[in-house]
Amino acid sequence: MSRRRKSFAALLFCYLIWGTQPVYWDLLSGFNAMFVLCCRIIMSAICTVLFLACSGRLREYLSAFKNRRLMRYLLPAAVFLCADWGLFNWAVMSGHVIDTALGYYLNPIVIFVIGLVFFRERGSAMEYSAVAIATLGVVISTVQNGSFPLISVLCALSWPIYASTKKAAGADPIVSVAVESTLLSPFAIAASLLFFRGSGGLGSVSGGVDVLLLVVSGLVTATPMILYTYAVDDLPFKVVGIMQYLSSTISFACGILFLNEEVTASKLVMFGFIVAGLVVFTAGSFRRQSPQLSLPTE
Repeated sequence: MSRRRKSFAALLFCYLIWGTQPVYWDLLSGFNAMFVLCCRIIMSAICTVLFLACSGRLREYLSAFKNRRLMRYLLPAAVFLCADWGLFNWAVMSGHVIDTALGYYLNPIVIFVIGLVFFRERGSAMEYSAVAIATLGVVISTVQNGSFPLISVLCALSWPIYASTKKAAGADPIVSVAVESTLLSPFAIAASLLFFRGSGGLGSVSGGVDVLLLVVSGLVTATPMILYTYAVDDLPFKVVGIMQYLSSTISFACGILFLNEEVTASKLVMFGFIVAGLVVFTAGSFRRQSPQLSLPTE
């Protein structure tokens, strides 16, 4: 199998894991969402550091802590990562999987807007139109439902803010996640021992299955990041661009099929406008890329 085919398989598996994560976190719904977040942080730190050690990159991880310029970005990135993971865990475990999926559909458009505002990037007429279409969908959904889709909008903002901080840092994705989760781990351990000793936390760990699910949370978090890092540099922009919508689509389907969430009329309207905006946005983005590349056929 060629390197590109392996990369495509890795990227596909990555998005499958991201898309089905809500089902996994729902298995932990008997615990407090913030306790699950603490376990996720600790186990992610262990998994990513072990991966770097096994791949001979432990020195790169250790040297990151001595790089003052890098740490100026990774310290706030750790806070934003904690906020993104915490928001996602709480939303999924509170029955808002569809809301999170709608929010993550908007990520590429929000990243585009951040690029315009903070990185002085330029956009095409189609990309500007996509922003307007998606925004209109949020407005119509708000009017129709009578309330602002706060969870979707927060999910749309949290990851792009984190990603923008990492872009400014220019750090390797796996090294930065290892550093960020390491920085957060002492606080996660302290919070677990101080605030989550009883029901919903350590006191609710009743057997081996609970322990296994909490430990595996690190693998569930770290594995797609490792797969993404392996794959993304070997694949054409348009392939990565289109496939990033796969995880949100899978999560949307999981919310309906497996977690029994209701799809209201306002959510369907918002979904329709977001998808329309993404089609326009993707088409506009492709027109700016040259030359056009594709997956090998051999």
